[in-house]
Amino acid sequence: MSNFSISFKPIMIVVVNSLLAVLGRYWQSIDIDKVFQTMKNVKMKEILFVLLFFFFAGASFPGVIHSQESSTGVAVSMPVKGDVADGTIICGVQTDINMPCVREYDPNMAGVITENPAVSFVLDDTDGTKTVISSGKAYVAVSTVNGPIKEGDFITSSLIKGVGQKVSKSGYVLGSALENYEETDPTKYGKILVSLAIKPAVLKQGAGLNLFQLIRDGVEGAFESPLSALRYILAAVVVSASFIIGMIHFGRIAKSGVEAVGRNPLAGKMIQAGVLMNIVLTIFVMGAGLLVAYLVLVL
Repeated sequence: MSNFSISFKPIMIVVVNSLLAVLGRYWQSIDIDKVFQTMKNVKMKEILFVLLFFFFAGASFPGVIHSQESSTGVAVSMPVKGDVADGTIICGVQTDINMPCVREYDPNMAGVITENPAVSFVLDDTDGTKTVISSGKAYVAVSTVNGPIKEGDFITSSLIKGVGQKVSKSGYVLGSALENYEETDPTKYGKILVSLAIKPAVLKQGAGLNLFQLIRDGVEGAFESPLSALRYILAAVVVSASFIIGMIHFGRIAKSGVEAVGRNPLAGKMIQAGVLMNIVLTIFVMGAGLLVAYLVLVL
C-alpha cells in the first residue's frame, strides 16, 4: 500500500541551529528575571507540550548536526538494480527497471539517489527500492573526468557508473552545479550540491558541430538499442511505401479521368464520381499505412 512520509531531520536542523545562533548572539542582553516572570504567566500544559516536542525530536535526532548532506525537494521510491549509494545518478533502462547511468548525456536520466530526502513518497517498501529525487537540490556524485567543475556548470551523466561530469557539448543534462569541484585525479569522485532540472541543453557551438553531433548520437543510439532502431526503420518504410503507392495511384486516376472526360463529356459526372472515389481510396491507403506504422512503434 502506498504511504506518505516526511523527514523532519532537515527542518529540525534548521530550527535548532537558528535557536542556538539567536541565543549565542543575544544571550548577554537577555533579562533572566523577565524570562522567569513570563514563564510564571504561562500555563503548565503549554510548557509541557513544548518540552515533550523537543524531547521526542531530540530522541529521534540526537545531538545538533551542523553539516548534513540532505536534499530539498520531493523524492519518490522506485525499484533500482545494482549497487547504488547516496548521490548516484539513475537512468531508466526499461519499463520499471532503473540502474546507475553508464552513458554520457543519457536522455533516460531519472534522478539521483538520496538517503536524506526532505519529503518522500514511499510507493513500495520491498527490497530493491530507493528514494530518487529529480527536482530540487541534491548532492550528486561527480568527477573531473571532463574537466574541473565550476559553480553554474551543467552536470550530466558520464561513462563512470552513476557518476556525473561537467557538460562540454549540447545534450541532456541533470542540472547545474551549486559548488566547485576541482579534484586533480579524474578517477576519484566526490559529492557536490546540484540544482536538479533534467532537460536538453544547447551550448553555443557551430552549426556544423551540432549537426555532426546529432548524426553521431543517432548512429550510436541505433547500435545501443538495435531492436528499437529496427522498429523505427520499419515504421518509416511502411509510411513511405503507403504514401508512394497512394500518390502513384492518384496520379494515374487523375490522368485517366481527364482523358475520359475529354473523350466523353456527357459522362462527366460519372467519371468525376469515380475519380472522387479513387481519391478517397488513396487517402484510406495512406491512413492505413500511418496506422500500421503507429502499431509497429507502440506494440
